[in-house]
Amino acid sequence: MCTALWLSSGEGYELFFNRDESARRGVAHPPSAFTVHGVRCLAPVDADAGGTWLGVNELGLTVGLLNGRDARPAIGEARSRGLLVRELLSSRDLDEVASRLAAADLARYRAFTLAAFAPGREPVAHDWNGLALVPAPAVLPLSSSSLDAGRARAERTRAFERLVRERGAVDRELLAEFQRSHEPERGPWSPCMHRADASTVSASQVLVTRDSVAFRYAPGAPCTVAFESPRTLARRSRA
Repeated sequence: MCTALWLSSGEGYELFFNRDESARRGVAHPPSAFTVHGVRCLAPVDADAGGTWLGVNELGLTVGLLNGRDARPAIGEARSRGLLVRELLSSRDLDEVASRLAAADLARYRAFTLAAFAPGREPVAHDWNGLALVPAPAVLPLSSSSLDAGRARAERTRAFERLVRERGAVDRELLAEFQRSHEPERGPWSPCMHRADASTVSASQVLVTRDSVAFRYAPGAPCTVAFESPRTLARRSRA
């Protein structure tokens, strides 16, 4: 239940990410800095399980979580997928994310799509359905929905393509507008999502440049809630 969009530049990228959640879930804590295996990170914290759905590290690597469709339920008591995201934030690059996912005991997790972003590389989406882990290029816009993932993707893709045709190019302003939009109408399929039992509960914008990483966060639907001041880290090289 999320929507992700991104814009790459020569030495970095900008990511726009909406989190859609059930009204029963607790209110998440805003982004803060922490260290995972010696790597500094920025991420909000899920109030229910202590993990995160989106984070960026000082190397410029971002990991984001979207829901998937279970082909088989998790074996035993399911572990929070947000804890997996938090652990992967210590990865140095996209290749390490892929190798660590391949080696992980994914049978403990419900289905997911995990998207990873890094400067100078095309983002990659890893789909886990309970039976197999399949990597694939990430395609704009990346989205999921617990109601009907296929229709959500189709509706949001049509709205995105219509906006691109009107503007003639994809830029930061277009992505920010799409992040808070109610196309085709305010409801379950719009990027800024609203249902009786669930809604967009936060919006995030991650900016990675040559010198820094920054995380801007709106603790509510971006159509009504303003973004807070960004949290930042100095960017360091992988060497």
